[in-house]
Amino acid sequence: MNSLVDFLKELVSIKTELRIEDGRVIRENYEKAAEFIASTAEKLGLKAETVVFEDKFGKVPVVLVEPKDVYAEESIALVSHYDVVPAKGPWVVEGRKINPYEPLLIDGKLYGRGAADDKSAIAASIYALKEAVDEGRKFKFKPVLVIAGDEEGGPLGIKTLLDKGFKWDKAVILDASAEYLSIGASGVIHGWVRVFGKSGHAGYPHLSENAASKLVKVISFIQEEYGSIRCGRISRYPSPPGSPLPNLWGRFNFTILKLGENEVEKHNVIPGEAVAGFDARLLPEEDVEEAVRELISFFSKAFNKYGVRGCIEIIAKLRGWYTTDEKLKEEAVKSMEKAIYTVGLNQEVKIAAELGGNDGTFFFLKGIPVVALGAIRNENNIHSDNEFVYIRDVEFLKEFVKALVTEG
Repeated sequence: MNSLVDFLKELVSIKTELRIEDGRVIRENYEKAAEFIASTAEKLGLKAETVVFEDKFGKVPVVLVEPKDVYAEESIALVSHYDVVPAKGPWVVEGRKINPYEPLLIDGKLYGRGAADDKSAIAASIYALKEAVDEGRKFKFKPVLVIAGDEEGGPLGIKTLLDKGFKWDKAVILDASAEYLSIGASGVIHGWVRVFGKSGHAGYPHLSENAASKLVKVISFIQEEYGSIRCGRISRYPSPPGSPLPNLWGRFNFTILKLGENEVEKHNVIPGEAVAGFDARLLPEEDVEEAVRELISFFSKAFNKYGVRGCIEIIAKLRGWYTTDEKLKEEAVKSMEKAIYTVGLNQEVKIAAELGGNDGTFFFLKGIPVVALGAIRNENNIHSDNEFVYIRDVEFLKEFVKALVTEG
């Protein structure tokens, strides 16, 4: 293993997909990836420990990597993940068909599933520690790379690690944008609304209750009444570059429309059950339980207004987070400035909160101050075809980590 790029290419070639199929969690090659990460770290002179969690679907290793014989008053967790969302190939990159798990380097861009999200961070952080040790730098934090699985929706991710009692003084989420230092992230509520009627023949609508038509009324009411209120909520934290508003704002969308599981999908059948999925985005400082109660109250208003029989199911809720340590924020800003200069990037240091969410929430809930910075840019096609990462951004993240954990 000769270089950061070689390591990243090899890691991307390990297909570590996380899928949910028929209620089962499918994890591919988690143990193979963890073994490769740990063995590489040890070959580079670092110390690696693997903690394994297990459920009925299999094992989820967490690799903890740190330099040997480092003593500092405070510890800092540098957090990344090796699991990826599924990819279907072939991809077409500049006229060439490629397998998403056979990484391709072209003009400073490495293509492959997970190249940006989030194996770039694993490579950058491991080589940051290696170089810091080789250069004889003095560490101001005791750094621990926390490299986990199940970030992309699985049940045994970072939350499990923290719930088991693992704790650090500070944390940096490396699964993030390279365009700005994140000092917060949005909360989220996911759920279903089910509307019930009476199925029947479309030629005899007076003998039926059309659940689809009732659902449309509910959706229109919620999107107009509740959606406008949520969009009117403005955070004290700035939005990412390129956003339509200067500060983070609330959002609400219906994202899925379908009939009930037992309904017949035919043009001449009036459905007795119709279902919609929704996504609500909260401000970093909002309480998620209060937001859930407010959302449910609006659905109740809609049901009463239109005489609808229905129910709400909340399937996921995650509060947002924000930085609680001004000194950590200042250190991260200085480190980002130094990394930009070292790599020669043409960008300014910007600070914002994220429109999405990430594992920072779990550190926030444990009282551990957190910020986030990564190697991901908007054009990197994460979770999509032709995912890639700029090698210069992996180098940038490496330099950021080195600057953050060592004395200048």
